[in-house]
Amino acid sequence: MKTILKLSCLILIIYAVYFPITYFGKNSDKMEVRVSHILVNSEEEAKIIRQNISDGKNFEDMAKEYSLDSKETGGDIGYTQRGRLENSINNAVFTLKRNELSQPIETKYGWHIVKVTKIKYYSDESNFKYNPYKYLELQEI
Repeated sequence: MKTILKLSCLILIIYAVYFPITYFGKNSDKMEVRVSHILVNSEEEAKIIRQNISDGKNFEDMAKEYSLDSKETGGDIGYTQRGRLENSINNAVFTLKRNELSQPIETKYGWHIVKVTKIKYYSDESNFKYNPYKYLELQEI
Protein backbone atom coordinates (compact mmCIF):
# COMPACT_ATOMS: atom_id res chain seq x y z
CA MET A 1 0.00 0.00 0.00
CA LYS A 2 2.82 2.43 0.88
CA THR A 3 4.53 1.64 -2.42
CA ILE A 4 1.38 2.45 -4.38
CA LEU A 5 0.94 5.70 -2.45
CA LYS A 6 4.58 6.70 -3.05
CA LEU A 7 4.30 5.86 -6.74
CA SER A 8 1.08 7.87 -7.05
CA CYS A 9 2.70 10.86 -5.35
CA LEU A 10 5.72 10.62 -7.65
CA ILE A 11 3.50 10.53 -10.73
CA LEU A 12 1.57 13.61 -9.51
CA ILE A 13 4.80 15.51 -8.84
CA ILE A 14 6.21 14.67 -12.28
CA TYR A 15 2.95 15.72 -13.91
CA ALA A 16 2.84 18.98 -11.92
CA VAL A 17 6.31 19.88 -13.18
CA TYR A 18 6.17 18.45 -16.70
CA PHE A 19 2.70 19.63 -17.78
CA PRO A 20 3.19 23.41 -17.30
CA ILE A 21 6.53 23.35 -19.11
CA THR A 22 5.15 21.46 -22.11
CA TYR A 23 1.80 23.27 -22.19
CA PHE A 24 3.01 26.83 -21.72
CA GLY A 25 6.38 26.41 -23.43
CA LYS A 26 9.91 26.67 -22.12
CA ASN A 27 10.62 29.99 -20.37
CA SER A 28 7.04 31.18 -20.87
CA ASP A 29 6.79 31.48 -17.12
CA LYS A 30 9.43 34.24 -17.07
CA MET A 31 7.99 36.55 -19.72
CA GLU A 32 4.66 37.83 -20.95
CA VAL A 33 3.80 40.37 -23.63
CA ARG A 34 0.90 42.71 -24.26
CA VAL A 35 -0.25 42.33 -27.84
CA SER A 36 -2.29 44.46 -30.21
CA HIS A 37 -3.38 43.30 -33.63
CA ILE A 38 -5.40 44.22 -36.66
CA LEU A 39 -7.30 41.42 -38.40
CA VAL A 40 -8.38 41.86 -42.02
CA ASN A 41 -9.56 39.58 -44.83
CA SER A 42 -6.77 39.93 -47.37
CA GLU A 43 -3.00 40.15 -47.54
CA GLU A 44 -3.20 43.24 -49.75
CA GLU A 45 -5.32 45.08 -47.19
CA ALA A 46 -2.91 44.07 -44.41
CA LYS A 47 0.07 45.36 -46.41
CA ILE A 48 -1.63 48.71 -47.06
CA ILE A 49 -2.57 49.14 -43.40
CA ARG A 50 0.93 48.17 -42.26
CA GLN A 51 2.45 50.69 -44.67
CA ASN A 52 0.12 53.43 -43.40
CA ILE A 53 1.19 52.71 -39.81
CA SER A 54 4.87 52.70 -40.85
CA ASP A 55 4.28 56.07 -42.51
CA GLY A 56 3.05 57.55 -39.23
CA LYS A 57 -0.63 56.71 -38.82
CA ASN A 58 -1.70 55.63 -35.35
CA PHE A 59 -1.99 51.84 -34.86
CA GLU A 60 -4.99 52.14 -32.51
CA ASP A 61 -6.89 54.39 -34.92
CA MET A 62 -6.22 52.00 -37.80
CA ALA A 63 -7.41 49.05 -35.68
CA LYS A 64 -10.62 50.89 -34.76
CA GLU A 65 -11.29 51.59 -38.42
CA TYR A 66 -10.26 48.32 -40.10
CA SER A 67 -9.93 45.40 -37.65
CA LEU A 68 -12.58 42.70 -37.91
CA ASP A 69 -12.44 41.69 -34.26
CA SER A 70 -10.76 44.26 -32.03
CA LYS A 71 -12.21 47.63 -33.02
CA GLU A 72 -13.52 48.42 -29.54
CA THR A 73 -10.11 48.03 -27.92
CA GLY A 74 -8.02 49.68 -30.61
CA GLY A 75 -6.46 46.32 -31.42
CA ASP A 76 -5.41 45.49 -27.85
CA ILE A 77 -5.92 41.81 -27.01
CA GLY A 78 -4.13 41.88 -23.64
CA TYR A 79 -1.22 39.94 -22.16
CA THR A 80 -0.20 36.50 -23.34
CA GLN A 81 2.54 33.97 -22.66
CA ARG A 82 4.52 31.85 -25.09
CA GLY A 83 2.47 29.04 -26.58
CA ARG A 84 -1.00 30.50 -26.02
CA LEU A 85 -1.54 31.99 -29.48
CA GLU A 86 -1.79 30.27 -32.85
CA ASN A 87 1.71 29.12 -33.91
CA SER A 88 2.28 31.62 -36.71
CA ILE A 89 1.28 34.55 -34.48
CA ASN A 90 3.10 33.14 -31.45
CA ASN A 91 6.34 32.89 -33.45
CA ALA A 92 6.04 36.50 -34.60
CA VAL A 93 5.03 37.92 -31.22
CA PHE A 94 7.97 36.45 -29.35
CA THR A 95 10.51 37.69 -31.89
CA LEU A 96 9.22 41.27 -32.03
CA LYS A 97 10.70 44.10 -29.99
CA ARG A 98 8.47 46.52 -28.15
CA ASN A 99 6.40 48.72 -30.54
CA GLU A 100 7.70 46.85 -33.61
CA LEU A 101 5.18 45.81 -36.30
CA SER A 102 5.06 42.33 -37.74
CA GLN A 103 4.77 41.58 -41.41
CA PRO A 104 1.26 40.40 -42.37
CA ILE A 105 0.59 36.96 -40.87
CA GLU A 106 -1.94 34.52 -42.30
CA THR A 107 -4.12 32.38 -40.03
CA LYS A 108 -7.40 30.56 -40.53
CA TYR A 109 -9.17 33.76 -39.37
CA GLY A 110 -7.57 36.07 -41.93
CA TRP A 111 -4.49 38.30 -42.06
CA HIS A 112 -3.01 39.89 -38.94
CA ILE A 113 -0.68 42.78 -38.27
CA VAL A 114 0.73 42.32 -34.79
CA LYS A 115 2.41 44.79 -32.45
CA VAL A 116 3.91 44.11 -29.01
CA THR A 117 3.11 47.09 -26.79
CA LYS A 118 4.60 45.91 -23.48
CA ILE A 119 6.97 43.19 -22.30
CA LYS A 120 7.11 41.94 -18.70
CA TYR A 121 9.86 39.80 -17.18
CA TYR A 122 10.17 38.34 -13.72
CA SER A 123 12.38 40.62 -11.69
CA ASP A 124 14.11 37.85 -9.74
CA GLU A 125 14.15 34.25 -10.88
CA SER A 126 15.32 33.02 -7.46
CA ASN A 127 12.03 34.27 -5.91
CA PHE A 128 9.92 32.68 -8.62
CA LYS A 129 6.91 30.66 -7.50
CA TYR A 130 5.16 28.87 -10.35
CA ASN A 131 1.51 29.74 -10.80
CA PRO A 132 0.35 29.76 -14.43
CA TYR A 133 -2.69 31.93 -13.67
CA LYS A 134 -1.21 34.72 -11.55
CA TYR A 135 2.26 36.13 -12.14
CA LEU A 136 4.13 37.56 -9.18
CA GLU A 137 6.94 40.10 -9.15
CA LEU A 138 6.73 41.09 -12.78
CA GLN A 139 8.91 43.94 -13.95
CA GLU A 140 7.64 45.93 -16.91
CA ILE A 141 10.06 47.28 -19.49
